[in-house]
Amino acid sequence: MGKKEFEKDDGECSETQKPKDVDKEVRDGNWLVVVAGFVMYFCSSGISSVFGLLYIELERETGSEILTLSWIGSLFIGFSLDSAPFVGIIARYWSYWSLAVVGGLLSSTGYFLGFISTSLPVLYLGLGVLSGLGFGISTFATVVVIGHTFTRRRPLALGVCTAGVGAGMIVFPPVYTLLLEMYGLRGLFLITAGLFLNNAVLGIFLRSSQRDVQQPTQTVMEGIINPKLVKSGKFAIFLLFNFLYIFAFSVPFTYIPLRATELGISLPLTALLVSISGVTSMTGRVLIGMIAGNLPRARPWLLLLFISLSGIVMNVVPFAQSYVTLAFLGAVFMLFTGAANSLVPVLVVDMFGTDLLACSLGLIYFIYGIGSMLGVPVVALVCEAAGDNQWAFHVAGFCLYVSSALVVVCNRMKTPEGFFQTNDNVKKIPDVESNMEAIDISVIDLPEPVGTPAA
Repeated sequence: MGKKEFEKDDGECSETQKPKDVDKEVRDGNWLVVVAGFVMYFCSSGISSVFGLLYIELERETGSEILTLSWIGSLFIGFSLDSAPFVGIIARYWSYWSLAVVGGLLSSTGYFLGFISTSLPVLYLGLGVLSGLGFGISTFATVVVIGHTFTRRRPLALGVCTAGVGAGMIVFPPVYTLLLEMYGLRGLFLITAGLFLNNAVLGIFLRSSQRDVQQPTQTVMEGIINPKLVKSGKFAIFLLFNFLYIFAFSVPFTYIPLRATELGISLPLTALLVSISGVTSMTGRVLIGMIAGNLPRARPWLLLLFISLSGIVMNVVPFAQSYVTLAFLGAVFMLFTGAANSLVPVLVVDMFGTDLLACSLGLIYFIYGIGSMLGVPVVALVCEAAGDNQWAFHVAGFCLYVSSALVVVCNRMKTPEGFFQTNDNVKKIPDVESNMEAIDISVIDLPEPVGTPAA
């Protein structure tokens, strides 16, 4: 009798646990984490969009040439993106929310060094290395947490998070111009350091979601280069696609303002081009996040469409002869690329699953850093050899066409054995009570965090 009662009690316990398991699958992540990611991307993109304005003021104060000063932005982009693979290794010892906090502190410290001294070595270290490294750590940690803790609304969550890129492009150019006039360069750096300190506070929001990022006990991240990824031809094609895409994406930020200057457009109106593009970039990211969640099979083809249209826009820009036309083309380009940027992390999960999400996203971000640093210098060499800056847009367009073709190739290839591929079309669990659908996803391959677990 005792045995039967034990079995009955055990069965009753398991029955009462089922609704909790289903609820865990249905429940999406914490939207405060999405807000934190939005602000982090807002600051990172905003700083990237105003480097041109900073170069002009730094040229006056330091007497250095623009070419020399441009390494500040290159270091910022490079360390921001190329730091991502190493976050996975550091996360063996630190939780993701701790990394986000440290990233915010590094970004703030970098600009505080710029307030102390405007010498080139200090600016390279502060505004370039430390600030870029800080943003790379904090944004990557946030994307990984969102990518795992959100299921049914993952595309929307990532879209809203990365929409901070567009918002930063809208707000930072006019605000930075005003702050430069009011407080000067050093005052601007001090204010920026205080602003970025808020990112450290926002990183604490990840703590409530850290416990939902479950770590397997039998698997350990195998460094930056995981053998499964190295042996995957599909992932290699996906990396090549990302390299060509970001290579082309970096070109318009330099050459559209240059084209505006060639047309005799004033500097304030040229700066406004960036803000206009930021509006459409944010719109594209949010809209595709809302749409892509209900169209899992169409996601690769939407990416193909947006990148192809972006290539067409690049080929048309050299023929723009007015400010209105140039502003329209820049806005359309950022609308399409904004949507494409939001689809990339979603497709990583769709094609390669969540088992190696941290490692795969880290390698993709690393490729982004290389492509971003090489894009403008390589295109500049082509333009110098051709004697015409318009070739920059044609090279960018060509790279976008090739990258769109690689999307088709990658989508046709089968996912190798050993990867868990999330199938939104098959693995759906209907919830009778709420009429919602939850996606049963695998456990992300993250290292066990050290320290006290989140309450």
